[in-house]
Amino acid sequence: MTTTQTKRNENARRIRRANEFFVNRIKMANGCSRCGFTPKTEAECPLLDLNHDGGGRIGAWATKSVGKSADVSRLVWSGAGLARIWAEIQKGSWLCKNCHCLEHVEDSPLVESTEIFAQQRAERFWDSLEE
Repeated sequence: MTTTQTKRNENARRIRRANEFFVNRIKMANGCSRCGFTPKTEAECPLLDLNHDGGGRIGAWATKSVGKSADVSRLVWSGAGLARIWAEIQKGSWLCKNCHCLEHVEDSPLVESTEIFAQQRAERFWDSLEE
């Protein structure tokens, strides 16, 4: 590797780290908007996700993330500017992993025949263990 490539790589690493530091400080200052979990250290920051507010992309989440133009993590690691990262963060709120999953759970009605099948299958399994 040439000296120029080494300097370029080191500069890219420094920018990514500065971006990560910036986002982590925001996460630690705000925490989960649903349950209140707040990371105390940078090691806990990956436990928060940005949940984009409003409409969205595909499927059941189509009404959940309007205006989303990028994932914050991709912006951080691609070396985007702090203003660009901040603009994306403004489009949503922080949720911990657990609350983020709950936010996107579909409230689809269960089919009774499927539920009966599942219950009977589980019961047969437990019965077979007792034999």
